[in-house]
Amino acid sequence: MKRISIIFFVLLSAQLVVAQRDISQNEEPKFKDRIFFGGGLGFGASSNQTAISLSPIMGYLITNNWSAGVGVTYQYIKLKQIDVSTDMWGGNLFTRYNFKQFFAQAEYDYINYEASLFNDESTRDYATRMLIGGGISQPIGARAAINCLAMYDLTYDNTGIYDSPWVLRVFFTF
Repeated sequence: MKRISIIFFVLLSAQLVVAQRDISQNEEPKFKDRIFFGGGLGFGASSNQTAISLSPIMGYLITNNWSAGVGVTYQYIKLKQIDVSTDMWGGNLFTRYNFKQFFAQAEYDYINYEASLFNDESTRDYATRMLIGGGISQPIGARAAINCLAMYDLTYDNTGIYDSPWVLRVFFTF
């Protein structure tokens, strides 16, 4: 049940990311023009739980199609039926390659969580994931787009806090 709440939260999270700037083929862009910022916000609520997420990122355009970056994550989860709440935090490293409207992404995630939610320990523990996948980007303006991303956890072993090796995201860029 506790793991279901985390998966439910991940599936309902929406991530807002600032669009990656286009590097001109004719001139060398300045360092500041290659940096992009963004972040994600997530909220999920039901009669059984409340989940809130904040995930800012910073990235760098290595080429016109290839970027890499880092992010931090904070999540708050309250399970109402058993009157328990927890804070989880962590970070990630990602790289993304664009093929016109499609893109491939690889990401390493680290999350620190309260172990007592998942077993009898009263300490904090951590989980890591190595995600790889792809997505599609649909433009909705000059710089804005809606994106769908599916990633698979290559290190998934069904013993951690995640119920599934799949991560699905819908996010906007602008």
